Amino acid sequence: GHSFLNGDPTALMTGQTYLSGYLALLMRAEPYQNRYGAQCMQPNLMGIENICEMAARLLFSAVEWARNIPYFPDLQISDQVALLRLVWSELFVLNAAQCGMPLHIAPMLAAAGLHHSPMAADRVVAFMDQIRIFQEQVEKLKALHVDAAEYSCIKAIVLFTSDAC
Repeated sequence: GHSFLNGDPTALMTGQTYLSGYLALLMRAEPYQNRYGAQCMQPNLMGIENICEMAARLLFSAVEWARNIPYFPDLQISDQVALLRLVWSELFVLNAAQCGMPLHIAPMLAAAGLHHSPMAADRVVAFMDQIRIFQEQVEKLKALHVDAAEYSCIKAIVLFTSDAC
């Protein structure tokens, strides 16, 4: 706290050690680093069932990640659910980009969504617009060449910076 303002180098080192430790815990919670590895996104998955499974895996991995990061498990279950409901789409986009989701998958996600849940024409237009925005966000993140540590930090910021509770 105050020792940072007083220029105490010991306090600065303690703060850096804490941040390094926190980052290590965030990174350890990453499902892609530890378990999925290069198999996170397989570009040969083309069927609708495979696309749906991939989307479900991305969403599940966001929940799994949150359950394994510092402080989130300490929250009341109702608060955990509220936070995840509020930010699931952002975590989904981040996981898709982190995983290296092939850009041609986005239209197939749309087709899978329409296949499983037919909707009126006006809703189809809005849905397709959401898919386009999703694809643009993934493209932008890929262009930034965000590394694994940065993805972990971004996801933690997204999860804990909200008005859910």
